[in-house]
Amino acid sequence: MKGGDSLKEAFEQVVVSMFNYMTTDFSTVEMTGEQEVEAEGEDLESLLFHFMDEWLFVFSAEPFFIARKIHITEFDVENFKIKSIGYGEEFDIQKHPQGTEVKAITYSNMQIYEEENRHEVFVIIDI
Repeated sequence: MKGGDSLKEAFEQVVVSMFNYMTTDFSTVEMTGEQEVEAEGEDLESLLFHFMDEWLFVFSAEPFFIARKIHITEFDVENFKIKSIGYGEEFDIQKHPQGTEVKAITYSNMQIYEEENRHEVFVIIDI
C-alpha cells in the first residue's frame, strides 16, 4: 500500500515501490536516463492496473529500465489516461542486487482510497 498527498502522488509512489521490490538495494539505481509511459483504462482501477503493467513491461523488455522516480505529467481521471516519465537507468545485475521478480500486476483486492486527507492505493503483485 502506498499513500501520497494526492491520488497522483499515490500512483507515482506505488510504481516506485514495485521497482524498489525488484532490487535489494534501491540506492544503487541512478537517475541517468528516462523513459516515458502512457496508460489508459475504463475506470480508476483499470487505469492503475495498466499504468503499473506498462512500467513492468519497460522493466521486462529492452532496455530493461528500472525507475527510481516516477513523475506523472498528465493525470486525467475523467477520461482515465496517464502520461508519465520515469527517471532511472538500465537494470544491470552487476550493479543492482536482484530482489524479487514481479511476474504480473493483479486486480486481486486492488483498493484505491481518495478522500480529503487520505490518498492511498493497495495493489497485490504476482511474484
